[in-house]
Amino acid sequence: MSTHDFIDDPQIGHSKLKLPVILVPVVMFAVLLLGIIASKVYVDAVLYSDQEVLSE
Repeated sequence: MSTHDFIDDPQIGHSKLKLPVILVPVVMFAVLLLGIIASKVYVDAVLYSDQEVLSE
């Protein structure tokens, strides 16, 4: 079995749409912040809607 028989050759499919190494942590940090903000907005919306329902 030669090395060309493997499908997961890292040279296949990694030449196009490759992020620069500097942008990878930036994108990861941005996704993390967006997730935190979205979860805070969701929790605030649920809590405030419960308080309005309970106060009526």
